[in-house]
Order: sequence, then C-alpha cells, then structure tokens
Amino acid sequence: MDDVTVIKLNISGEETWRYHGRLVRCTGRGVFLEAHFNRDDLPFHEIVMRRGDLFLEAYFNDRWYNLFEIHDRESGEIKAWYCNVTRPAEFTGREIRYVDLALDILVYPDGRQLVLDADEFALLELDAPTRQQAWAALEELKRLVKPEQGFRLTPDFLPE
Repeated sequence: MDDVTVIKLNISGEETWRYHGRLVRCTGRGVFLEAHFNRDDLPFHEIVMRRGDLFLEAYFNDRWYNLFEIHDRESGEIKAWYCNVTRPAEFTGREIRYVDLALDILVYPDGRQLVLDADEFALLELDAPTRQQAWAALEELKRLVKPEQGFRLTPDFLPE
C-alpha cells in the first residue's frame, strides 16, 4: 500500500494541517485510507483523541464531505465518527487536498449527533450555492452515519 499526504485547506486555500496516511483503496470517485492521530492527546466533546488513535478516512471528489471513523489506539473500539463538510476533495498523485467549510458533525457510538462550528460556518464568506451544498451535505451525513443501524466505514463504502 502507498503512503499519501492529506492536506487540509481553509477557504482561502491556505494549508491548516498536513499528515500522512496509508492508502487502502482508490476508485474513480474516492479514496479510503488509514491514518494515526498525530497530535498530543486532545479532549473533545466527551471523547479523547489520543496520539496514535487509528482513523479510517474516506474522501470523495463528488461529495461535499469526508468521513473519519476514530478507533482507540489500544482497544480498537470505535470512539466516534467525525465528518467534515468540505468542498469535494482533489486527488493529485500521492496527495489528497480538501477545503474545509468549518461545519462538522460528531457522531457517538450510541447514535447521538453533535453539529459543530455552525457559528464559524455562518461567518465564512461563501456564495449562496456553496452554503446550500454545505447544508445539504450536513443533512446527508445526519441520515448516513447511523451506528445504531450498523453503519461502519469500510473500504467498500467508496463508490466505483
């Protein structure tokens, strides 16, 4: 499997975070990878993301979001799903680039959903069609990520 670099950009196109992952599956419309949390332990809305936690990640070039399934580094248990509302990702060589639109949803293993950063999203200078796409993506994620209905993020999740 190949190493890939994930590059998160803000709406001005400036890089805000970069990390490496291992490519698991690539299709014409998406990329699935494994990465490990590369920051110091971070308490975050009732969970703690710990250095070394496994992130299973799905990126799409035709959807306005990406999905992360977060697994505990020691037990392997799922801690949560973190979903970013973004512009569709760009895949270039060994890089995945995406523009983060601030709006996020955190889904707990018991199915609770927490929408994050709506206030930050409201302050972004975006045109009306982009705002509509972002809200539609958030609603799609709310319907899609339902752990109580057996949702799991696997390489087969990617569309061909």
